[in-house]
Amino acid sequence: MLFFGNPAPDAELVILYGNCQTPFLATLLAAAHGDKGYLCVLNHAPPGEEADKPSLEQLQRCCLYLEQYDSQPDLSNQEELPETKRYGIPLRRYLREHRPKSCPKLIFPSFLMTCMWPFASTGDPRNKPEPGYVWGRYPYANKVAMKIAARGLKGEEALDAYKRLSRKHMPNFRKVLKKAKNELKTRDAHCDIKIADYVWANFRKRHLFLSWGHIRKEAIGVLAERIHDVIQPHLGGEPETTRQQLLAALAQMSDMDTMEEPIDPVVADGLGLKFCQPDKRFRWYEQSWTFDEYMTRYLDYDTRW
Repeated sequence: MLFFGNPAPDAELVILYGNCQTPFLATLLAAAHGDKGYLCVLNHAPPGEEADKPSLEQLQRCCLYLEQYDSQPDLSNQEELPETKRYGIPLRRYLREHRPKSCPKLIFPSFLMTCMWPFASTGDPRNKPEPGYVWGRYPYANKVAMKIAARGLKGEEALDAYKRLSRKHMPNFRKVLKKAKNELKTRDAHCDIKIADYVWANFRKRHLFLSWGHIRKEAIGVLAERIHDVIQPHLGGEPETTRQQLLAALAQMSDMDTMEEPIDPVVADGLGLKFCQPDKRFRWYEQSWTFDEYMTRYLDYDTRW
């Protein structure tokens, strides 16, 4: 777990449950209301580790529970989905059941946008943690690329094969955009704080999404401000003062990641991404690659960098 704000052992706690966006939100909210402690309970853990959970004593100090909307069902038979041991559901239930009955619960949305990476997959078996690369060198799997790699193709031959196969399976982008908009609205419908309007108005104009779930600090700041406005009556303080404290912290914050998952120029054109030209370079750890340069290395699983 990650902790921000007031470290006093008797301080009231705001507990946030969710994905890796929550520590960034907690940093900003703690700057606004520094008299509270902010405990981030992540719904996932690094490979080979278990997600932490707060103690019962910490839960009894919870004055506000902020839960990021998680679309996974709360199954009664956990054996049906063994991956839930890593992804949150039992932990979410634990938090809900043990927070004080008087403790308010508010649901906020996650920034998720998969349409820019239509062949995203849950994992590439070649990708393993390494020293300096806890999530591996290529943490974002591509199911079409994995098919090409399985053929043993390398270099330009592999890239050409990827382009042929990916174009064959490219989705209808009009339908993709319609689905993306509906997903944003559906997610917002489950939440007390809304963000769909901001995402839809901006994601094609500016490079907000570094990957399908990692975002720039600008987007984190917008959501943090909206959460701030909703929780202000619960936490007190002078609203304009706390808002300015939040914005000052935002100015010092970095983006969520040092990596930008490269976007296929065909996808960028189909979705109308104004920020993404065919020769655009993307940050990848310490590297800077075009989509073709990245894909060639990923297909080869090149680690010579």
